[in-house]
Amino acid sequence: MDIEPSILHALGLIDCAVFERLKSGQLKARFVGVTWLAKLMPEASNNATFTYQHGCAYLDDFLLDAEKFWANGQPGKIKSGIWREQVAQQLLYLEAYAAVVKGVSYLVICNVEKEYQRQQQTLQIARETLFTNDKLVAQHDHAFERIASLVANSGDSSQAAAPLKKLLQQTELGVAILDEHLNLLNSNAALVHMFDSGDKKQKQAPEITLLQLFESQYPEYQRVFSTNSPWSGELYWLNAANGSKWFKVSIHPICHSEKQLTYWMLSISDISQLKYLLKRNQKLSQFDVLTELPNRQYFWQQLNQQIKKARPFYLLYIEIKQFKRINELHGHLVGDVVIKDLALRLRATISSEDTIARIGGTEFALIMHNDNAFGPITTLERSRCQQLASELIQAVSLPFYTEHGHQCEVGLNIGAAAYPMDADHSEDLMKYADLAMFEVKKQQKSNLQFYSKALKDASHKRIELESALRNALDKQEFELYFQPMFDLTSGAITKAEALIRWNRPLFGIIPPDEFIPLAEQTGLIVPIGKWVIKETCAKLAQLQAKNIAIKLSINLSPRQVNDRQLLDYIVTCIDTFAISAQQLELELTEGVLVDNFVKVQHLLNEVRKLGISVSIDDFGTGYSSLSYLQKLPIDHLKIDRSFVRDLNNNENDKALVLAVIAMAHSLNLDVIAEGVETEQQKDFLQLHHCNTAQGYLFSHPLPFAQLAHLLSQQKTI
Repeated sequence: MDIEPSILHALGLIDCAVFERLKSGQLKARFVGVTWLAKLMPEASNNATFTYQHGCAYLDDFLLDAEKFWANGQPGKIKSGIWREQVAQQLLYLEAYAAVVKGVSYLVICNVEKEYQRQQQTLQIARETLFTNDKLVAQHDHAFERIASLVANSGDSSQAAAPLKKLLQQTELGVAILDEHLNLLNSNAALVHMFDSGDKKQKQAPEITLLQLFESQYPEYQRVFSTNSPWSGELYWLNAANGSKWFKVSIHPICHSEKQLTYWMLSISDISQLKYLLKRNQKLSQFDVLTELPNRQYFWQQLNQQIKKARPFYLLYIEIKQFKRINELHGHLVGDVVIKDLALRLRATISSEDTIARIGGTEFALIMHNDNAFGPITTLERSRCQQLASELIQAVSLPFYTEHGHQCEVGLNIGAAAYPMDADHSEDLMKYADLAMFEVKKQQKSNLQFYSKALKDASHKRIELESALRNALDKQEFELYFQPMFDLTSGAITKAEALIRWNRPLFGIIPPDEFIPLAEQTGLIVPIGKWVIKETCAKLAQLQAKNIAIKLSINLSPRQVNDRQLLDYIVTCIDTFAISAQQLELELTEGVLVDNFVKVQHLLNEVRKLGISVSIDDFGTGYSSLSYLQKLPIDHLKIDRSFVRDLNNNENDKALVLAVIAMAHSLNLDVIAEGVETEQQKDFLQLHHCNTAQGYLFSHPLPFAQLAHLLSQQKTI
């Protein structure tokens, strides 16, 4: 009987009955010190050796697998999983094991009611965690929308003192509003209470503590504030009064619509109690509740352990593209289903030696093992990383479906950094992989970007360029150029497109394709766009004073369309400079139509009432359909220069241009071709009844004085 304790110790089991499985197929009782066995297996009572009589369906099914396992004779164990068995008036929670120990076969049946209850408690905590997280996300989003609207539409957060103070006190979240330099402008009592350490001598402002925690615990700190990116995550505060606290934190940039100021809103929830419940369950403390992947804390442990091995490897930082749209359209519950399914696809794609974790709401991280474990990262390893990234992108490229049959599509932004080639510390490695991932976000398609020194230098240059861009308006460094558009029938200039130029001291002219995307990403496009509108109206007033009638067109960005004050600002400028609204034209790209259809429809209906005409820019490169064009008040379509460029050589481009002209005319729309540079292109467009053209063949963009001179000459002809 001395073997039974070793069996139980080896299997890690208690409250069990142990039987030796004999070659005859009978069972021999070896350890039967439990009261419930007689109810489950009466034939075992008072019999040292017996034949199992069956009657327990779940156990019968398990014994089929057990016989195969015993026949193999290899040391180890298999288990049945927990089942419920009603015997007499008692409900048992049982689990069976088939084991081979020192060449002897055993059947072990355990009463696992306590384990079952613990698992149920764990599952309940998991369910509560998911529910609590969804609730917190909704609260943070709601608070941001309300406060952002109030702050952004007031001249200064301090000027909205009364309504803002009331709003801050109404929310149960801790809230801090910072200026662009991260100095506190406003906060609420809930925030102060969360960070009350009880030590009056070492009391530090909550927002300073928060920023310090964020900087020390997340490598993306610099990137978030340098690129005006929203962020959410969890922060751990070790120096709290009673030991430690956990916070869920959301950080959102708030761009004022008129001034070059960016506010930051920090919303904070105390989730210490939830973390305490998770800590009581080892699995939940190290694994993500939703996806069952390792969580951020576990991943950091694995990353540091991997670095200690001093073996080269790649770290991949993965972000889901277009996920916010799923939450907005279908809700967070559907978003959770997509995240869960996506995690399954990612896990199925990687090898068992790789480590993948969910480290944020829409972020994952992956440690890719290196086949050349002791050698440096090779070209082959880089190719393997590219291949793995392609497989991950392909794995999520197939649509996800909701329970109601709605189709959801997402993509992946992937950044990669190599240890030790790029960095030899976990913080730097994550920072560089995150920086590479952020670079991919500028692209429409899913892709992989490797970290490089050039990328780091470009990031620093971007930060420096953004700082200069913020001051460019105050320093009057912008100017407008105008590119004339010519009627292809009369040859006359009928209108001109206003094009912004940034004449930066010591650097010269900064190309628009370099600073416009940056202005769009940071929200600076709104004040810059308003400057363009105001300056264009001022130039129209000057032309009107010279009795020169011409239309000037202004490009609107997606951010401007979302600006609630845009329409009022346009009306104000028209009234201020006493110009005719019919002299203005607004240009929007196809992408704006699709992404903001409802807002665009309202805006265009209102501007058309004023007499302002509307043009769709870069037509053919976006995703607009005939239905959009039919529903919106549009006057002109501009054929993108990429189709005009190869008119002479590309039959597909010819066919597309002809189709656009025919469709536009059928909808009573004029057609403008941009990028016309050759006589052959002009002749083709004239022959097929294109209305207007602009391009270097006719004129480069001109300073206003040259445009005015050109129009004066045209007037005298």
